Amino acid sequence: MKKKSRARFCSFSKKKNARRGAGAAATAAVLNRKVPNHGRSWGVLVSAGNIDVSLLSLIIERGLVKDGRLVRLRIHLPDHPGALQRLSAVIADRKANIVETMYDRAYYGVVLGDTVIDITMETRGPEHVADLTAALEAAGYPFDRVQ
Repeated sequence: MKKKSRARFCSFSKKKNARRGAGAAATAAVLNRKVPNHGRSWGVLVSAGNIDVSLLSLIIERGLVKDGRLVRLRIHLPDHPGALQRLSAVIADRKANIVETMYDRAYYGVVLGDTVIDITMETRGPEHVADLTAALEAAGYPFDRVQ
């Protein structure tokens, strides 16, 4: 993620308001202690954000990925009735929320009788992702994290 986008996400996720790039960068510098304060109090002038909603959505989504709260896994599973339901049960048991899927039988070097599914999930963060991936491994689902 570009530094400017990271600063905007930091500002948006902590303070719940949109800021222009210069104000977001100044806020990020102060929050990350990149500006010497010499025992003084700091104020940062932040202008209102005339931010495009599509750009805001992209910033939020990238921030969620960076924070480990949105994860995409490419999971290999047998291609037979009920396989997807069993996989979904493992994910549901770990309280992850599936937000997008892409099911593929022809690409990714899949052998006949197997399939691959890319699943994007909302999580509570890196520890939750670790718990989820451990459960998938224990259930016998090979996977790769899609970055």
